[in-house]
Amino acid sequence: MHCMKIIFEKNLYKLYIRHKPDLKIIDLLKRTCWGTKETTYQHQDTEQNIMKVPDPLFFSLEKEDKLIGTCCFSKRSIHKNNHTIDFWYSRYFSIDPKNQGGIFGNMILKNIRTYFEKEIHTPSVFYAHVDASNTRSHKLLNHIGFEKIRSFETLTFSRLYPKKHKAAQMLLQPDKQIMLDLLQEAYKNYELAHFDLRFFDGNYFIFKIEHEIVAGIRVNKAHWIVRHLAGFSGKMIMTCLPYIPVLSRLFNPKDFRFAAFDGIYCKAGYEKEFFQLMESVCAIHKVSTGLTWMDTQSSLYNRLKTAMVGELWINSKSKFLPM
Repeated sequence: MHCMKIIFEKNLYKLYIRHKPDLKIIDLLKRTCWGTKETTYQHQDTEQNIMKVPDPLFFSLEKEDKLIGTCCFSKRSIHKNNHTIDFWYSRYFSIDPKNQGGIFGNMILKNIRTYFEKEIHTPSVFYAHVDASNTRSHKLLNHIGFEKIRSFETLTFSRLYPKKHKAAQMLLQPDKQIMLDLLQEAYKNYELAHFDLRFFDGNYFIFKIEHEIVAGIRVNKAHWIVRHLAGFSGKMIMTCLPYIPVLSRLFNPKDFRFAAFDGIYCKAGYEKEFFQLMESVCAIHKVSTGLTWMDTQSSLYNRLKTAMVGELWINSKSKFLPM
C-alpha cells in the first residue's frame, strides 16, 4: 500500500494525499475522457506516463473507499538569486463520470488549496493549462484564486511519408551543455521555463550545420483514442477518415499516434531547418503527425507562423487538435 494520509474529512468523504497513485487513481485516469463537448479523447499508455511525472502529489477524494475524483500537483524547484521558488503544475484533474456536475470538483480543489496554505512555506507558484472552451474548469480554477496569464495555440506538423535528414541527430553528451545554454538564453524571459541536463535524457534531437546547432526539439510519443468530434465535419472525420488509407496515416481517431514536441529551439533564419528536424523526428518515431503548444505572444511562435506556408497548419479551435 502506498504511504498516504487524510488531509480532509467530512461525514463519509475523505481527501487523501499520496506520492504515488494507487490502482483506483490509475483506473479512473485510464477511463477519463479529456477535452470539451466539441472534442473528447482518451490518453493511452496512462500508467506508464503517470509514473514519469516528476515529484508528484496525488490527491484523491473518496467516499466509503470508492474514488470520486483525483488531482495531481507536480513540483519543480528553481534556485534564483539565492532564493528557492517551487512551481506546482496541476494536472490529471478528473471526476468520475457518475459524480460529475456536483460539488466534488470544488471540494477537491478548495481543500487542496487549504493544504498548501498550511503546509507549504517556500515561495510557490501554482499553474495549470486549461482548454479555452472548458468553462467548468475555468470557473473552478477562478474560484480558488487562479487567473489567466497567457494563451497557447496548437501547432500541427504532418508528413504522409516523413524522411530523415542527414543533419538531424540525437543530442549526445558532448553537445548537451551547449544545447542547455541555448535553451536557457532563448527562454530567459519565461519564469515557468526551466531546463537542466536531465531534460535531455534520450529524447532530444538537434539539427546541425557546419558543427553549429541551429534547431532543437524534445519529443515524447503520444497515443490517444479520439472519442468524439462535434458537428457534421467531425462526424465525417470520425466515420470516414480511418478507412482512407493515405489520410489515415495523418489522423486515425481510433488509434491516433503522434509526436508531442516541447523544448523547442530555432535560431532565427533557420525555420526551414527546424521543419526538417520535425520531419526527421517523425520519421525516427514512425509517425506522420507532430503536435506542440506555443505561447501566441512569443517571437518564436510568430517566426514559425510566418514561415509555415506549406509546412504547418495552425488552429487553436480545431476540432481534432485539442489544446
